[in-house]
Amino acid sequence: MHLKPKIMKKYILIFILTLVNYSCKAQQYPILRTISIQDTYDIDFDLKEGDYIKDTQNQLDPYIGTWKYEGNGKSLILKIQKVLSFYNGTGKFYDDTLLITYKYIKNGNTLVDNLNAPVITTFKNIESETGKKYGTFGLSRNELFLTGSITDIQLNITTNTEIHPVNFGQIGVTPKIKIYYNGLISYRGNPDSFYVGKPTFELPNSVELVKQ
Repeated sequence: MHLKPKIMKKYILIFILTLVNYSCKAQQYPILRTISIQDTYDIDFDLKEGDYIKDTQNQLDPYIGTWKYEGNGKSLILKIQKVLSFYNGTGKFYDDTLLITYKYIKNGNTLVDNLNAPVITTFKNIESETGKKYGTFGLSRNELFLTGSITDIQLNITTNTEIHPVNFGQIGVTPKIKIYYNGLISYRGNPDSFYVGKPTFELPNSVELVKQ
């Protein structure tokens, strides 16, 4: 997937765009052109304000649903929903996006539960604390997995995250995904002193989740 920087940062640096979108008050740009993800592969493709990058081949659909990991006294449930024409207030473009909320239980105690947070179609005009409830994801450059960002609410860390399919397309096998908080680019919302003695991530990392 050969994308120019303007599109790549939607998927690789998406959490940065999320942070700056919270306080964006500008009028939302109208859709002026609809294109497919495949159209963006052209090395000469130029992303324009008002573009809508549409998942015309429904490549995001296999990830939609509820997924659960349970082990080591922890339980993580991801709810993945597809939002059509999600508006990026920084680049002033739209694309089909996977919106993720989650529930995290540790030693029988529910620490985070955003599963029923209402669906949003942009981060524009959304307060930071509300925005932290949502992860947003799109296809990676090679289309083999998802890339985006998610906030570990317990630690107030927003980080690069990857979600990989484990056994998609296998007949008679319950689908699984694997989540990685790779931490290549992260934002810590608390002072450095807060993180002394704390783990890199509170949420289970590098674990497989089963579709429910």
